[in-house]
Amino acid sequence: MWKALALAVAALTAAAALEFFPVRDASKPRPLPDARPTQQVLETFAVICRSEEVVDSRRDPAWLSQSFVGDNCQAPRPPKVMDGAKTSQQEIVAGMAAAKTYAAAADAFQKCVSDFVAARKAARPLTPSQAIIQNYRILVSQKTTQTVAAQTRVAIVAFNRYGSECPM
Repeated sequence: MWKALALAVAALTAAAALEFFPVRDASKPRPLPDARPTQQVLETFAVICRSEEVVDSRRDPAWLSQSFVGDNCQAPRPPKVMDGAKTSQQEIVAGMAAAKTYAAAADAFQKCVSDFVAARKAARPLTPSQAIIQNYRILVSQKTTQTVAAQTRVAIVAFNRYGSECPM
């Protein structure tokens, strides 16, 4: 008799549980909560739009462009930064040519440093600090080449949007 009573209570409990805790079909995805930002969030944070921007365009220390340990390698000076919205078409074309010229000169500088390190290793090895400095000079030259190319792209985009007299 107690078994029958326990089974009846278990059945009633299971039926009540289905009312309060519905079974979800596992094959269907669970609906996501509303992900729209609240009004408070919209008022707290200002919208920041950043596109076509060069993040870091600081100049490197002067000693990086000078000859180091007698390697006779001089880093080229990067071209001036153009404001594409205020420059003429001729200035944009000249800036593009200057960026290409700078990239070629930077490649020659990197090759000069690499050749010096290879020749120096054959004669007598560089000290660890000298090797680190020479590697750093190459990395800075590569980074500056990328920065000059990015600045030129940004100037071209700004010229096409605002500086050219072509209708949009």
